[in-house]
Amino acid sequence: MGLLKFLFIAIAVLWLVRIVFRLIFPWAMRKMAQKVMDNAQQPYQQRNAPYRNHGTRQPDGKIRIDYVPPQNQSKGAKKAGEFVEFEEIKPSAE
Repeated sequence: MGLLKFLFIAIAVLWLVRIVFRLIFPWAMRKMAQKVMDNAQQPYQQRNAPYRNHGTRQPDGKIRIDYVPPQNQSKGAKKAGEFVEFEEIKPSAE
C-alpha cells in the first residue's frame, strides 16, 4: 500500500511540475531574449544619443561645447635649453 501511495504522489507531483513548466518556461525565455536584445542595442543607443535631438536647434549666439580635450602642459620643452637652427648641406658630386 505504501509503494502505491508513493507512486501516486510522485506521478502527481511530476505531472504538476510538467504543467507549471509548460506555462512558465516560454514566458521566462521571452523575458531572457528581450533582456539580451536590450543589452545588444544599448551601445548603439548610447553612440547615437547626441544625434537624437537633431530637430531641436540652439538659439543664435549660444555656444554649446560637448567635449573639451585635456590640456597637455609639457614643461620638458621649456627646460630643454636653446635650439640652434641648421641647414643640411649635401656634398656635391665631383
